[in-house]
Amino acid sequence: MIALHLKRKISIRRRLANSFVEKLKIYLVIKPLQYLHGNGNQAEKLNELRSLPLSSIGNDIAKMLDERNLSLIPNFENHDLKHLILGYGMTSQDEIRMQAYLIGNGNSSIYSMLFFSSGLLFPSEWKEYREDYRKGKLSVSILKLTLDDCQLEDTELIRSQYNRLKSHKSILKSKNTIQ
Repeated sequence: MIALHLKRKISIRRRLANSFVEKLKIYLVIKPLQYLHGNGNQAEKLNELRSLPLSSIGNDIAKMLDERNLSLIPNFENHDLKHLILGYGMTSQDEIRMQAYLIGNGNSSIYSMLFFSSGLLFPSEWKEYREDYRKGKLSVSILKLTLDDCQLEDTELIRSQYNRLKSHKSILKSKNTIQ
């Protein structure tokens, strides 16, 4: 009985934390970007991506957004690209994990730091966040990859390029800075 009550309490706490992170994403990132940049030609751009060849980055991003009933957010296309290439989903937990990876990979933007810090609400996931951080630290940098540069490229080819480790010397150097 006590275990069931404790489990329910943890479940409620986790749902509240997930809701909080979702609100952070909407009201501190998405809404301000839409306000600053408007929705402009985002629907048109998404239609263009849909028309690109199957298995291309652009077409796969359109599919990923369509499956979740989402649209492109102005100046956020490259973020969606990182979700696609790195394989992180779009849940609160996946977002925090991806930010841990990106911080390890060298991203120090306010958005990354904000989302990553929301991971403090999920102590049971800290070990996983640390592993994602390490993976980002040891991986080839993805920070300068843009949708405009690779939308026609094959998705699996780009994934294989960015999901590989740095050279042996870089790994040794990174391991020394992690510890």
